[in-house]
Amino acid sequence: MRKNILLFFVASAVWISCSSDKKATKQDDQSGKTKLELSESQMAHIKIDSIRQQMMAEQLTAVGEVSFAEDNVVRIYPVVSGTVEKTFASLGDYVQKGQRLATLLSMDMSQIQRDYNVAKSNFSVEEKNLARAQELFSAGMMSEKEFANARKDYNNALSELNERTQILKLYGGSSSDLDAIYNVLAPRSGYIVERNVTEGTQIRNDNNTNIFTISDLKVVWVWANIPESDLSKVAEGDEVQVKTIAYPDKIFRGNVKKIGTMLDPSSRVIKIRTELNNSEGLLKPEMFASIVVTSRQRSSIKAVPQSAVILENNHYYVMRDLGDRKFEKVVITIGKTFGNYYEVSSGLKIGDRVVSEGSLFVLTAYNRL
Repeated sequence: MRKNILLFFVASAVWISCSSDKKATKQDDQSGKTKLELSESQMAHIKIDSIRQQMMAEQLTAVGEVSFAEDNVVRIYPVVSGTVEKTFASLGDYVQKGQRLATLLSMDMSQIQRDYNVAKSNFSVEEKNLARAQELFSAGMMSEKEFANARKDYNNALSELNERTQILKLYGGSSSDLDAIYNVLAPRSGYIVERNVTEGTQIRNDNNTNIFTISDLKVVWVWANIPESDLSKVAEGDEVQVKTIAYPDKIFRGNVKKIGTMLDPSSRVIKIRTELNNSEGLLKPEMFASIVVTSRQRSSIKAVPQSAVILENNHYYVMRDLGDRKFEKVVITIGKTFGNYYEVSSGLKIGDRVVSEGSLFVLTAYNRL
């Protein structure tokens, strides 16, 4: 920092002196205003720009973070209690729909399988009873009422077996493999972005913590925090530019998709959301982001380049070109910021010419007069 300051003063002194040419001079006009006259060599180091009316879009800078696209996220919660026997997927793995993620040794699963076996056994008994009743009824050795009861018992047993079979399938069990094992399966294809279990973890089905989260991450959401005072400057559809610490030279572009309806009572901010294409997989959930929102609405403003404006003693100044290499220091009032331009509220008029590059050096030379 000290080196930069030293270089600035050295460069300023060399630029102002320009020993091979006429030095900058002070002139006072009849109104008593001080003017700075630059030499021809000094003029070669500055650029002049005109104040003009421009159609500009207002920009708003905010901070935020990258998040999952909730429309493409599946969170897997435990549906049975038990102990994790083995895991088959790690954080960051890509899994296919139906792929086994983990197995649990579960008393709940054991009970489901036991109920299935009981229903299957009862059905087998009632099936034989109905066959015997059919023979007796055909031989006239059983009344119609008794035969109807036998058929009713068979239908009840069949209904119970079907129900227990559906429950077994729902919990991933198999009628041919009754081993008290519950298989955690991937309900969709995507990346494992959260894994909250390891082998030996005790699972309870009344726990509200998900054990796996799957997302394809091809699309991510970025949430930005907008102060209450700036909410009127944002609308759905506004252009959004996102930068991250990981990729400072890369700009991700999107649009405002949703504006929150609830204001955070402590921070007084409201969240806005944009969706970004993440086909390259660069953006990761929880990344911090710097967001610039550009309004779709355009305003006609009297614009001055930001590079022309200098803040000095809590006032904004520009160096106005008077022609014939003469300049004067002018205090201005600025309004809103539009990209690389300020709105000029007072101090300049359309057509005025100001120093747009090298303004700090010119103002320094002026102040030394």
